[in-house]
Amino acid sequence: MSKKILLVEDEKTTILLLNKFIGDLGYHIASTVPSGEEAVREVIKVNPDVVLMDIVLDGEIDGIEAAQQIIESHNIPVIYITSSSDSATLKRALITNPSGYIVKPVDKKELKSAIDLAILRNDMEEKLKQSELRFFTILNSIGDAVIVMDTHDQITYANPIAEKITELTIDKLLGKRMADVMDIKYNGMHHNPGSLEDSIHFNYFISTSGRRVPIDFSISPISDIDGKKSGSVIILRDDTERVISELKLKESYLQIKKSIDGIIQAMSQTLETRDPYTAGHQRRVADIARNIAIDMGLDEKQVEGIFMAGMVHDVGKICIPTEILSKPGRLSEIEFDLIKTHPQIGYDILKTIEFPWPLAEMVYQHHERHNGSGYPRGLSGDDILLGARIICVADVVEAMASTRPYRDALGIDKALSEISDKKGVHFDKDIVEICIKIFIEKKYRML
Repeated sequence: MSKKILLVEDEKTTILLLNKFIGDLGYHIASTVPSGEEAVREVIKVNPDVVLMDIVLDGEIDGIEAAQQIIESHNIPVIYITSSSDSATLKRALITNPSGYIVKPVDKKELKSAIDLAILRNDMEEKLKQSELRFFTILNSIGDAVIVMDTHDQITYANPIAEKITELTIDKLLGKRMADVMDIKYNGMHHNPGSLEDSIHFNYFISTSGRRVPIDFSISPISDIDGKKSGSVIILRDDTERVISELKLKESYLQIKKSIDGIIQAMSQTLETRDPYTAGHQRRVADIARNIAIDMGLDEKQVEGIFMAGMVHDVGKICIPTEILSKPGRLSEIEFDLIKTHPQIGYDILKTIEFPWPLAEMVYQHHERHNGSGYPRGLSGDDILLGARIICVADVVEAMASTRPYRDALGIDKALSEISDKKGVHFDKDIVEICIKIFIEKKYRML
């Protein structure tokens, strides 16, 4: 379908010439009017693709005034065709942002170029507008806040969600610096030291109503066609629901942990009331094991699990007769075999309780040896849990350094010498070296 042209011209000779030229070029003159007033009205009727506008016309308004109304109201490209080429007229005409300016007499090739360019420019501008409309429709409908800033960090765009999160209307956001609108901080101990909320990590800002709003955000640079930074865009998401959920989970975890701590303490104290010589033994082993685990760089959850296992590693001795546990002399073979059942008994007691760590298995394995010479299953190397290997070293060090019914304390130097002599044989080499380091270099002392 050929493009429609509205011709605004009052000279008959020019009208005839332009009709022929436009027909030859494959376009269609939809209407011809002689005045600016009629041109403004005719545009509404025919909706042309291009207006060819003479500047000097009869009537109350000239071609420039008519063109300005048409461009502003209908965004239709206007090409001026005029015999007037003085600078004042040209200056007035250029203010209306025309798509072309042709001086009479009209050249067909020049006319074709002007019309083709006007149509192309208008099509491109329309596509750009549609693209921008789709883009902003998407931005306005997504669930995250979008804030665009220029190179001076001044806000040039904000979608409705940004208004909602910041509690500021668009007119109060545009032109403001981002730092003046939102001071993003990191949640930490400075807010309320020791509170449950401080154990949750999140960014936040204080809204205009004084509300602390947790947010998740990202910032990305915007580059122009030459790759030069032209601004940046911030994507903000209200993180309140995640923080609330995490707080609830943390609170539940702390309640569970409190219950577990109570169970562990009860088990430990029950054993210690039966065997005064091992009173404090499990606590000291647990503390040594915890310090070894920390120095090894294990995460907080692993360290806590190893400490808990250390606190109850001898719980199986609750089923061993007190007279054997506190016997001052050397144990008989039968008595020692009975003592050796305590890892199995401890495992059987703990396996029925659901802990967040493999406590039962660590207790079961804490007398296994690196070379497979331990008990009760003869496990070796990496088949033994890391936590059990750590407790094994801590257990030997504490036992040798402390007083026992059958002997006096041998001292920490003797204990460290023992594990050093047997590292890589009975004990994990790396764990032994760390245990020695915390006692010698870090001056650790048993509780």
